[in-house]
Amino acid sequence: MRREFFALTVTFLLFVAFPAAFFGYQAIRTYASGVRVIDVIANAPANGGWKPDTVRVNVGERVRLRIAAPDVVHGFEIPALGIAIDEILPGHTEEIEFVATRAGRFPFACTRWCSADHWRMRGVIEVIDPVNPLAHLGAPASPPPYQQLKLDIDAMHPAKSVPAQKPSAARGASLNFDLDTRAQSPSDAFTRLRASSALTDAELWDAIAFAWKQSAGAEQIARGQKLYARDCAACHGEQGKGDGTAGRNLPGMAQMHTHGKRGPSDFTDAAQMFGASDVILHGKILRGGMGTGMPEWGSLYTDAEIWSVVSYIRSLGFDFQ
Repeated sequence: MRREFFALTVTFLLFVAFPAAFFGYQAIRTYASGVRVIDVIANAPANGGWKPDTVRVNVGERVRLRIAAPDVVHGFEIPALGIAIDEILPGHTEEIEFVATRAGRFPFACTRWCSADHWRMRGVIEVIDPVNPLAHLGAPASPPPYQQLKLDIDAMHPAKSVPAQKPSAARGASLNFDLDTRAQSPSDAFTRLRASSALTDAELWDAIAFAWKQSAGAEQIARGQKLYARDCAACHGEQGKGDGTAGRNLPGMAQMHTHGKRGPSDFTDAAQMFGASDVILHGKILRGGMGTGMPEWGSLYTDAEIWSVVSYIRSLGFDFQ
């Protein structure tokens, strides 16, 4: 009888009491103090990436994300919600709380260069309104500028004219031309000005540099520089020369254009960059480069942030000092 009682006791503890206590603890922890606790694991893409990569919460919920990084250093950001954790060290867990105040789909990403496939570290927070379950899907987005203008952002856009030296906005400040700095390329602007101006080629290019700087503004360029340093420099290089460590072995456009450069674009190459309009650069950042290894940023950046990065990229080809 004692043995049977002992066996029954062990069975009860193993299969009833312990699981009940465990799940009870999980329930208490998950909804402790009115806060819903959600565990998220950040692994490098080769180790599985985000787990889970889709998190669903309800409007009005207070949520605490517990983010663990088992392998390497990661970061975490939900740009549209202004939520960020700068650093999650290997073997550590960081927590951040927020209230889901509006329905929508809000992408999140790793902000530390965790591997060559770092750009694949994407996920989404879906905030659902129980009263209107489809509200988080949002209204259909308007076509981006490059689609509205029917531009092929995958085509090569060589510049028809390039400056003999780096154009200077400071030298061009006294030559104030009214230029469209988004839909036309710097090369196209030069061609149009050249047909009707008595200025030298160098003066025209300086005037073009000034127009691009004025159109962007110092604040927008500075904001773009911060985003570029965080998300682009690892591939395109700190100076924009296409020599970043993580981008050296990317396939570039080789599969689509056999004569194309392998690896990331060199933003200081006037022959390459001055033939593309800002709308084309905006489209490439928004959608990414199909088959090139260039990720899309449209799901993480606001439209204003994309234009900021475009403006900073222009500062690498012009002298905006």
